[in-house]
Amino acid sequence: MDPSIHHAQGLVSSSSQGLAWDGLSQRLGAPPARLTLAKLPTPVERVPGLDVGGAEVWVKRDDVSSDVYGGGKVRKLEWVLANAPYDGDGPILSVGGVGSHHLLALALFLRQQGRSLHALTFTQTLTPHVRRNLAVLVSCGARLWNVKSRARLPWAWLAYHVWRRPERMGVSMPAGASTALGCLGFVEAGLELSAQIDAGLLPLPRVVFVTAGSAGTSAGLALGLALAGRSMRLHLVSSVERWGFNGVMFRRMLGMAHRVMVQHGLPASQAKGSAGQLLEHAGVTWCIDHSQVGGGYGVPTDAATQAMEDARAQGLRLETTYTAKCVAGMRRALAEHPVEGPVLFWNTHASNDLRAHVREGWQADCPFAP
Repeated sequence: MDPSIHHAQGLVSSSSQGLAWDGLSQRLGAPPARLTLAKLPTPVERVPGLDVGGAEVWVKRDDVSSDVYGGGKVRKLEWVLANAPYDGDGPILSVGGVGSHHLLALALFLRQQGRSLHALTFTQTLTPHVRRNLAVLVSCGARLWNVKSRARLPWAWLAYHVWRRPERMGVSMPAGASTALGCLGFVEAGLELSAQIDAGLLPLPRVVFVTAGSAGTSAGLALGLALAGRSMRLHLVSSVERWGFNGVMFRRMLGMAHRVMVQHGLPASQAKGSAGQLLEHAGVTWCIDHSQVGGGYGVPTDAATQAMEDARAQGLRLETTYTAKCVAGMRRALAEHPVEGPVLFWNTHASNDLRAHVREGWQADCPFAP
C-alpha cells in the first residue's frame, strides 16, 4: 500500500466483517487530507477469558490495524502526516521513552516515505519489550538525543538545538502524535465502533476501557461516540501520573479536536456549543483512573504483568506500559463496581512481529548502553 495515496471520498468498508459505513471525511464539508496507512475497520471479538463477574468482555483489535505497525498510533498518523507542517520531505522531531510506541510507529512510517525521525528520548525500565522497540527504532535510522529521565528532557531539547544540532532540523510533533488532527483518527474510531454495533458485530458496551497518556486517543474516541449519538461511559486508564494526564488536559484536547472539525465543516447541529456540550447531549461520560500507574510511566506492576500473561493465554499480545495496565485497571474497576453485560477493552497495542527490522550491531548506534 502506497502511503502517499490519500483516501478517496466514499464508504469505508471491511470485507472481513462485512461492514460498509460513512467515515469521518463524509461527515465534514471540507475534510482534511488523509493518508492510507491502516486497515480499517479493525475487528471486534468476544474474549470470555477476560470476563470479570457478570461483565462480558469484548476486545477492539487495533493490534491488527496495519501490516507495517498496528496499534492505535497509525490511526493518528494517517491524518497528521498528510497535513502541514508534517507533510514535507524532511525529518520530524518528537519525544518519548526509548521504548515509545509512538516513536516506533513514526520511525517505521517515515521510513516508508524516505524520511527520518529525530527523537528526544528518556531511559525507561528496559523490559524485553522496551529493548525490542529500542532496537527497531535505532535500526530504522532514528537519531536519538537521550537523557536518563523525563525530568531531564529539557536538556535533550537543548542538546538538539544547541550542542548537537543536526544539519537539518526536524519539525516538532507532540508526544503520541496527539494534535487536534491526530485526534480525528480516533473520532473516526468511535464512528467505526458505532457502525459495528449497528451491524450486530457486538452489543452496545456498558463501558469502554482504553488506555490514556497524551489525551489524543481518549479525546478523539469520546468525540466520535458523541457524533454517533452513542450514550456510553469511557473509563480512561492512565499510564502516567496525574501531572502528566488529567481532566484539564483531557478537556483541552476535546476542545482542540472539536474546533478543528468545526473548521473543516462539521454540520451545524454538532458544531454549536462546546465539545463538552456535545458529549453531554449524546450521553457520553468519562472518568480517569490513575490506580495502575504504579512506579511511574513504563514501570511494570504485578497486576499488569499478570494481566499480560492472562491475555496471552487468550491469544492477545499486550505490554506492561499501556495495555496490560489498562486490563488491570478494567479488572479492578469491575471488581469494585460490578457491571452486568458487555464491556469493551480497546487494545491499542501493535501485535506485529518486528524482529526482521532489527539490524545486527544496532547497539553501536544507540546513544547509551542498552
